[in-house]
Amino acid sequence: MKIRILTLCLVLSLSACAGLGLGLDNRRVQYAFDTAKAMKERRAAEGKTTWVQAAKEIRDMDKYVANRTDLDTNWKYDADDEEYHAYCIALAERLDRKEISFAEFDAARQQRFNAIRSRRQSLNAQQQIIDNMALQQITNTASRPSISSGGTTCFKQREWTSGLNKNCVYDCLGSEAVQTVGAAELCPLTISR
Repeated sequence: MKIRILTLCLVLSLSACAGLGLGLDNRRVQYAFDTAKAMKERRAAEGKTTWVQAAKEIRDMDKYVANRTDLDTNWKYDADDEEYHAYCIALAERLDRKEISFAEFDAARQQRFNAIRSRRQSLNAQQQIIDNMALQQITNTASRPSISSGGTTCFKQREWTSGLNKNCVYDCLGSEAVQTVGAAELCPLTISR
C-alpha cells in the first residue's frame, strides 16, 4: 500500500509542476517514472509482491504517463510498448516460477527493448528515404512541361517488377491503365489518359 501511495505522490508532483507551468521536461518525467519502476521492482525482489504484479503495474504506469496531456513528454504508448510490456510480463511469470534467474530476466528484457528500438529506428530511416523519394518525384513531375492539355488524371494504385521493367497500375475513374517504366525508376504518382 505504501508503494502505491508513493507512486501516486510522484505522479501528482509531476501534475503539480506541469500545472504551474514550470516547464517540466522529459528528464524529470523519466526520472520520476524510473524511480517508481525501481520501487516496484525492489518490492518484487523483496518478495512483497510478485514479479508479474510489478510488471503489470509498470505497464499500467507507462500507459498512464503516456496518456497525460498536461505533461511535457514525447512518450507514447503504442504497439512497440505493448509488445515490450507483454514480453516482460511473460518473463516475469517465468521468474516467479523460478524457471529463470533475475539476471536472465533482466538481460532478456533489455535485449527485447534494444531489438524493438533498433527495429523502430530502421523503420523510421526507411520511411525517411521513401518520403525523400516521393518529394523528389513530385519535384521532378512539377518541373516537367505538361504534354497534354486535357484528359483524365489517373492515380497510382500498385506496381510490380518483371525483369528489367516495372509495371505501374493506375485507376482512371474506375478503369485500370498500365504504364511500364524501367525497373530502377519510380512509378509516377499520377498520369493523364
